[in-house]
Amino acid sequence: MLDVQGLVADKSFLRSLIEKNFELPNDIDTFRFALALLPNFASTDEELRDELSYMLLSRGILDRGLLTAEQLQQLAMILLDDEHLFYRVGEIDSDSVFMRSFSNLIIAALLYTEAKDPLLPAETVHEIKTALLRYARVEKDWRGHVEGKGWAHTMAHLADALDECAQHPSMQASEREEILDLVGALAQLPQPLYHEEDVRLAMVAYHIILGKQAGRDFLSTWIARCVVERTVDVSTWTSATNVKNFLRSLYFLMIWDNIAAGLAEQISDQLKRQDAMYLGRGDAQ
Repeated sequence: MLDVQGLVADKSFLRSLIEKNFELPNDIDTFRFALALLPNFASTDEELRDELSYMLLSRGILDRGLLTAEQLQQLAMILLDDEHLFYRVGEIDSDSVFMRSFSNLIIAALLYTEAKDPLLPAETVHEIKTALLRYARVEKDWRGHVEGKGWAHTMAHLADALDECAQHPSMQASEREEILDLVGALAQLPQPLYHEEDVRLAMVAYHIILGKQAGRDFLSTWIARCVVERTVDVSTWTSATNVKNFLRSLYFLMIWDNIAAGLAEQISDQLKRQDAMYLGRGDAQ
């Protein structure tokens, strides 16, 4: 068997695998290779982290179903630990964000491919959901693009993981409601989200609404809570902008596919009232 530890740092070797349509050599232990790729997600080298390691693990291994059920579960539990999803969580503007963010992205890829032919115990999927909710509440670094180091895109990658988790067949309606509550809270963060995070967050809600996976009364109440009142504190203005962009994205996703017309109208009315208050026009008519 080849020494995978040395190979995962060799960008020319990794490129050659992608060029060969992700075909791994016969003398590579696939699971060991998958685990050996994980440390690369902490790299500040965008090509090594994003274009090579992520692509090989997601498309070359997970998409092709090369891991057993036991190996998938082991990988999932590793991704949720303090060296991956929770790696130095709470730090701001440090390079540790890449490991956390790309752990989310691999979790999304794992759930997406596994859901086609479920292999994980339902308890494992529930554990993933619980970890994602816990992680979202302690993450402090929501940067999108980092100059010279490429995409962190923390919020977008978390949204992808939440989306795949919500759509997994093991999820219950109450758990999807938990995810929606979290999405609504994330859309109201006081940090500016200007790298299309609003669309990625909106997709989580859109898929739940499209699949009729949450009750109408819950959804109506949830939409009503997606609002931030501006005060003299400028952070409330950022939060208000974030949540309005989120609602606009969700509204157009629903309008374009002509679903849940009543909920779309509620979103429209809510946005109209918010703009009317900002423009000093009183209540929207």
